[in-house]
Amino acid sequence: MIRFFRILSTYSPLGLIRYFRMRLMGRELLVTGSCNCCGDCCRKINLEGARGWLRSDREFADMVNDFPEYERFVVSGKDSQGFLQFSCTWLTEKGGCQNHDNRLPLCRKFPDKSLHFCGGMLPDGCGYSISEVKPFKKYLDDFTGIEGEQ
Repeated sequence: MIRFFRILSTYSPLGLIRYFRMRLMGRELLVTGSCNCCGDCCRKINLEGARGWLRSDREFADMVNDFPEYERFVVSGKDSQGFLQFSCTWLTEKGGCQNHDNRLPLCRKFPDKSLHFCGGMLPDGCGYSISEVKPFKKYLDDFTGIEGEQ
């Protein structure tokens, strides 16, 4: 039940539709590709706090108080859903991270599958893609079911 309320609080309306459609269709998300080092993902970042995606400067201040490493981000605006967007001050002019070895787990995991459900999108020209796919196990189950019928 707690997971359900967390989903409601962090997913966008479109994300909820995506989530329930995927569940009904028995699909999962697959991330493919690689980083093009364009830096666009570092210019419009949504950050998630303890109660979901950050919407206010106060929530961001609380996060920085608890996790000082997030001080590297500055508020750059809001997206169409009212979530704060951030830019990373560690981004170089060439689009790389000035301290790549010490980047945050958030950066190491990009693109996280939650992006698909929060209403976010990959930047144009990003080398990654996120797709809804039929899990491989379902293909195996379907195949073994066909084999068993013969």
